[in-house]
Amino acid sequence: MSVQISRKGSEIVVAVTETSVGAATEVEIPIGIARGRILRMTCVLTGGTAATVDPIVGISTNPSGVDVVIENGTAAATVDSSYAGGGITFSSSGSLFHRSKPDAGSDNAITTTYHIAVGW
Repeated sequence: MSVQISRKGSEIVVAVTETSVGAATEVEIPIGIARGRILRMTCVLTGGTAATVDPIVGISTNPSGVDVVIENGTAAATVDSSYAGGGITFSSSGSLFHRSKPDAGSDNAITTTYHIAVGW
């Protein structure tokens, strides 16, 4: 797993590259801010057994309920979602937790990019 975080002013771009991904594989993204808005998420299945991904990101490990920041609506091989106004997040730890959730196997390769605006 590889997480690359680039920040320029109030803009953050996160690139997550995953290999050997299964449905429960999780990546911690240490963005280092408490408040922000996820403006866009692109999650692309690049190889493996799965046919689709169904990503979710939250403020805790295995995000569910009120800890979910954004969750994809329809599984696809490429999920590209823009969020008008942004998915607002508050994380006292400064980290987000991402799961790509492929529909089959644990041999999948997935690339995800997040565009985040710092603050509300």
